[in-house]
Amino acid sequence: MKYQLENFNGSYDFRCGFHHGWHMEKHIHEYCELLYCQKGTAYVFINGRKIRLPEGYLVWISQNCIHQYRCENADVICAVFSHDFIPLYFEETKGARPVPRAVDVAELSPILDSFPGLDKSNRLLISGYLNLICARVLEQSELEKTDNSDGILYQKVVAYLAEHFREDISLKSLAKMFGYNEKYLSHCLHSLTGLHFSKLLALYRVEQAKKCLAEGRGNIAQIAVDCGFSALNTFNRSFRELTGLTPSVYKKTASQF
Repeated sequence: MKYQLENFNGSYDFRCGFHHGWHMEKHIHEYCELLYCQKGTAYVFINGRKIRLPEGYLVWISQNCIHQYRCENADVICAVFSHDFIPLYFEETKGARPVPRAVDVAELSPILDSFPGLDKSNRLLISGYLNLICARVLEQSELEKTDNSDGILYQKVVAYLAEHFREDISLKSLAKMFGYNEKYLSHCLHSLTGLHFSKLLALYRVEQAKKCLAEGRGNIAQIAVDCGFSALNTFNRSFRELTGLTPSVYKKTASQF
């Protein structure tokens, strides 16, 4: 879940990378993002929509959209960036967003191929490139009205979990803290992530535990406690359900890299 916290509230923030055979689980963040397929075929899932992304096409991911990637048979370039690079895009869309689809950007391939090597400090060049891409996306896409309130709520929940995941957190206490009806909060989180709150909390805790195990921070029992699990058997069960491995096997595997 680190992307929810990294890609948030920045100023002229731009990150880009090349990936081969990439697999990215569901995540959501405040920034916009694009995925460009250089070679092969990638599959993108945005708010429940499945998009086939062939070579020479990109998909635009608007802010606060749940998305994941399956690029096992593709070479892709992924860029994520703060909104101050593309203010005209937001003026043009007026609170709406492009319906997710594969967009033909073959003419812009030299620009997109250069993205991973761009210097983040070259804001004018990055802004120019991104605006060219925005124009192409809007030419080929319909707009749909959207309510970002659920995505913003999710951001608030993730930020709270980042600070308090070691504590005894319940959906009831969280709803009361944020001033929401418990049933409404549960529905929003499930519709965005496909997970009930208890599973979402376990997922966050397991993500923290994976880092601790990989870095060799203490024994498994201590890591379980440090990551908010009240019992070792609960930790072991949750870890295996979410990763397919036991903590001990994961720790041994991670130490080999």
